Amino acid sequence: MPVYDTHEAIQEYERHSVEKQQMLDDLKKIIEGFHCYLEGNSFYYDATCTLFAELYTKQVNIFWCGKQAKSRICEIGFNAGHSTMLMLLGREQTPVDLTIFDIGHHVYTKPCMEYIKQRFPHVTLEYIEGDSTVTMPKWIEDHSHYSGTYDLIHVDGGHSEACIRNDMKISDMLLKVDGSMIVDDVYAAHINRCVNEYLASGNYKEIDILPTVGYTHRVIHKIK
Repeated sequence: MPVYDTHEAIQEYERHSVEKQQMLDDLKKIIEGFHCYLEGNSFYYDATCTLFAELYTKQVNIFWCGKQAKSRICEIGFNAGHSTMLMLLGREQTPVDLTIFDIGHHVYTKPCMEYIKQRFPHVTLEYIEGDSTVTMPKWIEDHSHYSGTYDLIHVDGGHSEACIRNDMKISDMLLKVDGSMIVDDVYAAHINRCVNEYLASGNYKEIDILPTVGYTHRVIHKIK
């Protein structure tokens, strides 16, 4: 299981501060061009483009997890691409396959995704749009050869109990042994309870990451 070195993770994240800020500014311009509501993400207060400083530790955690991934990443809930940007930041030109499931409700989602594709040309990106409780089971049925091949999965989609249970179930099927799963918004009791259930199964151990506030998350590592 990877060991999270807090000092090293922060230092490495800060090395990419100029690149990160440029992408953050570019994404902000895209979003503001639509004059619409921005759903909560890993940088801003919900419904705004006002920076939420306390989300810094969350950014470092997501960045660090992205650095651990070798070749395949999955994200459930792309929104405007801020977490995706963090997972890809600092990987230089390391090729990676990225699978994204998003409900597609926001007008800025696809333009932001096109920006991410242009910004990271070495990333092979597949986008599946729709309700993840429908699209993910169908996708894995059609792509069974990808079971157990993902290094990192970021679970940040719908918040209903049915949705989180579906998303974590399919994520568990996709995740390889020695891969990690970031589960967002564990301030919701039923989401936090689901994480605890996976840990209680004995198939996962929790990674000791920087504490998060606001839109809290946890990271669990598949050990068998």
